[in-house]
Amino acid sequence: MKKILIPILAVGLPVFASEVSENNEESKELGVEFSVDYWVAFPDGNINVEGKNYGMDTIGYDKAKDIGAKFIYEGLLDKNLNLVLAYTPIKFEAKDKEATSNISIKEFNVAPSEKYESKYDFNNYDFGLLYDIEELKEKTEDRLDIRVGASLRYLNASMEFKAENGSEYKKDYSSLKPMFDIEAETEVLPVNQDLTAEIILELQSYVWNGEYLHDFIDSARVNYKHFFVEAGYRVIKYKLKDGDIKSKNTAEGFFSSVGVMF
Repeated sequence: MKKILIPILAVGLPVFASEVSENNEESKELGVEFSVDYWVAFPDGNINVEGKNYGMDTIGYDKAKDIGAKFIYEGLLDKNLNLVLAYTPIKFEAKDKEATSNISIKEFNVAPSEKYESKYDFNNYDFGLLYDIEELKEKTEDRLDIRVGASLRYLNASMEFKAENGSEYKKDYSSLKPMFDIEAETEVLPVNQDLTAEIILELQSYVWNGEYLHDFIDSARVNYKHFFVEAGYRVIKYKLKDGDIKSKNTAEGFFSSVGVMF
């Protein structure tokens, strides 16, 4: 799915955005935004299997380098409701590793000096609705915008281990999590009508029954006419469980984005 998602968005959404722009010449409240981002995420934390902890560094996972996408449709219904769709992949890999200690995960078993490889693929799909606090925008003359709302995050993950000795194990995981969302955007450099700069803070959070998922973004963005560039730091922390397998991990690192808006 992820191999075809971004090409479809890249081709289809600008066309849709153009139609929205043409159909709403008189109403500047409506807007469409599409962006593609590149994220370098470093792993931390551990995987617990039947009471035994294996650190991400012990397994040997390298940093993830992935491309995601986001689509925003602003000004729905009463002009203050915004639809947000996002795709964030994370893939940690350990290639041609040599075990430094015993690793035993279900049917997968390696002893020190034995070679193996592993992949931890963790895909995030978001569907969210955020509401602008209009009174705040009016009082600050659109220099501060705070949005609150909720989203559904579909997690589609897999963990795979293969050893040179022939032992292997694969586990798939999927779940739908309700997330609380809050975003804050403040304009810091209104050069002119076409060129502006802003600071953006975003937080999505889920906590329930011993599990949690927190997604935080801190970034700076420069807008020029119908284009923008953004750069910042992103941290995703999660604690999830599926049977006797538990993961308590962090993925964090710098990202950059390019996008269009209409």
